[in-house]
Amino acid sequence: MNTGEPLASAAPEHPPLPPGLTSLKPTDPTQIGPYPLVGRIGAGGMGVVYGALDVYGRCVAIKTVHADLAGRPGFREAFAREVAMLARAEGVSTARLHAHDTEAEVPWLAFDFVPGRDLRAHVREFGPLSGEMLRVFALGVAEGLAALHRAGVAHRDIKPGNVILSPRGPKIVDFGIAVEIGAERSQDAAASYGTPGWAAPERHDGAAADPSADVFAWGGLVALAATGREPFGAGETRERIRRVRAGEYEIDGVPEELCGLVESALALDPAQRPSTEALVRALLPDEENRTHGVAEILRRMLGAYWRGVDDGGHDPALWAGALAAVSAAGLGASTLGGGAGAGLGASAPTAAAGTFGGGASTTGGVMSGLAGSKFAMTGAGALAVAVLAGGGYFVYGQVRTSPTEWVTAAARSLEEGAGFTATVERAPVGGGEAIDEEYLYSATDQSFLIRGAAMGPGTSAVAVHQGELYVYAPREEDPGLWSNSPQRLNVVSAGVDPLFGQEGEHGLWRGSPEYLEPALDVDTDSIAPSLVTAPLRSLAEAGGAEEVQGRDGVLEGPTVLPILDEGTLTETEAIGRVEVDGQGAPVRAEYTTEVWEVRVDFEEVLAQEADTGAPMEDPQVWAAENDGSGWSVVHAPICGTVDLPQGAANEGGQKEWDVQASGWDVDCDHAMEVARLREGRLSDPERVETLHAYRGRTSDISQYDDEMACGIFWSEDGVGVDGYPEVSYTYGPCQESTVLSLGEETDPYKESEVEFGPVTLIDFHERT
Repeated sequence: MNTGEPLASAAPEHPPLPPGLTSLKPTDPTQIGPYPLVGRIGAGGMGVVYGALDVYGRCVAIKTVHADLAGRPGFREAFAREVAMLARAEGVSTARLHAHDTEAEVPWLAFDFVPGRDLRAHVREFGPLSGEMLRVFALGVAEGLAALHRAGVAHRDIKPGNVILSPRGPKIVDFGIAVEIGAERSQDAAASYGTPGWAAPERHDGAAADPSADVFAWGGLVALAATGREPFGAGETRERIRRVRAGEYEIDGVPEELCGLVESALALDPAQRPSTEALVRALLPDEENRTHGVAEILRRMLGAYWRGVDDGGHDPALWAGALAAVSAAGLGASTLGGGAGAGLGASAPTAAAGTFGGGASTTGGVMSGLAGSKFAMTGAGALAVAVLAGGGYFVYGQVRTSPTEWVTAAARSLEEGAGFTATVERAPVGGGEAIDEEYLYSATDQSFLIRGAAMGPGTSAVAVHQGELYVYAPREEDPGLWSNSPQRLNVVSAGVDPLFGQEGEHGLWRGSPEYLEPALDVDTDSIAPSLVTAPLRSLAEAGGAEEVQGRDGVLEGPTVLPILDEGTLTETEAIGRVEVDGQGAPVRAEYTTEVWEVRVDFEEVLAQEADTGAPMEDPQVWAAENDGSGWSVVHAPICGTVDLPQGAANEGGQKEWDVQASGWDVDCDHAMEVARLREGRLSDPERVETLHAYRGRTSDISQYDDEMACGIFWSEDGVGVDGYPEVSYTYGPCQESTVLSLGEETDPYKESEVEFGPVTLIDFHERT
């Protein structure tokens, strides 16, 4: 790490450190701002985290940000906003921000380090909470959330792993995707992210940040703490999400006095959930005992009822002793972020004249303040624990200290970034033809695209764009069709229309491609970045990720792999191997199941603040440039129906057509307006311009809204029993078009010169 400050040189080997800390490297600073460093807590995609002591002997975690990341456009502004947001939250049950310097060459934060096990680990090892211990847990988490919500912050990732049971009470940690309440969806790349089984149902639909989602997760936490079971169970991701959306939770065993609150918190309708303030009021002692503020009451209850929670077996006194040993070893006094800082005297710590607990110290304010102080030793120990027992959770960022957390950081870089591109090769175990696909994601456009036959033979791509499912298939080869060059609409003389196909013996025209109904188990949740990120999350949650010996940044372990094969989504157990770079972003992943060998190569992973490269265009444009005759849209939103009269004077009845919004730039309202203009139920001459019309040749082609050409074609197949002609109608699709010139109005064989774009905007399917 380039700190921009003098670095320690030829430093002796770091003295032995307590569990959870590793030695400072020769290139590390020994002081950041006013904090002398004890050792390294960890490093990850965002930067390095150090353990330190403040002037009062309290343990703090110092998070630094990589200099190259800090130099990216817009990063410091976003970083400063998030720091200011977190600084407003001051709850008993939240990790507290102490100090920061967002303008330093290497920005840094100092905040509480929380010792203890997370809720799931504690319950697994010691069993559920009960009695007043359970009540004070529920109150503590509610108080922490209420403090966040009062500060205008939604946590959005409340789950067992982000609530640490410390010796001093429950603590809410890991604010990696926290956001200001009311943030716009377009400015929030992580809006739809949430841990399955803990994220509120509306979160899976990309709902804006709302405190009610944190309340939903609170209900699940209390149920787990009381019963030892997750309320929505375990198993496949899709099934957990389905249970959440259906409200199928299991809370048998939650005490009666808490059951009502838990049920109301787990309500499907966010408006029916209580606020965190209401939860706090309901959980406090009787009204007559509320003679003090909530924070003081909570601290008293913790003192009276919080029992049986240790710090994971570590000795707190070792931390203060470690700092004394570091100083006695004579490590250099390099600094980062402003030198010695307030409260440290004129210089940073140097070699100590005596050991901790005896004699005078010449190290300045910190060591002299610690000498002989039992309190300082206990406070210092708070820094030792959360790395191993609590998973290295910090207030901000993606800093991880174990293989599991590296994998989590890799998943988050995909989920919270501006987008990614990955190539996927899937080969049958034991040999056979491999299947190649490309996955593309753009948070900017809310689009995820798979190029390849993921939906079955004959398909070429599938996408979800702004919540709608689209499926594509190769167009039939047809000379003159779908051309981007100027064409003359002269159906009479040429017999061929460049937009709508070949005229048959009776003047019939090819209409829209046949509509494809996808498999019932494939929906917009199936075609999502989770196809890429879910196995990373599963690998992390399984807790079995291990570093591959001799391979830096390569991690391996059991996982669950989702596979979309011929329109069917399955999840199967696999062994995963993931390689991450020095910034925590994934480089490649390999998965082995009983059936498949899968390799994923990440071509590009864009950070959240990236302002180029993420937008994605309609796949039809790419296909027109790269795939010969292009792609037809065989599945897209069906917006409604329109009617065409059958026979002269409408005596032949009506024929219904489904209206499909096939282009990414066409919403259903627009598609239905154009359809009704074509149908004749709307009349707006300024929106319709006739390009070709000659009733004797049974066709009418018009331009709509100066952007698309659409045709209606019919054939007279004889005379019916009622004397009226037997007529067959076809609605041709609407394609991008630009009129270059119009034919003469007086010419019955009116011709117009039109340039067609590659995108079909609206298709029409005859209802049967």
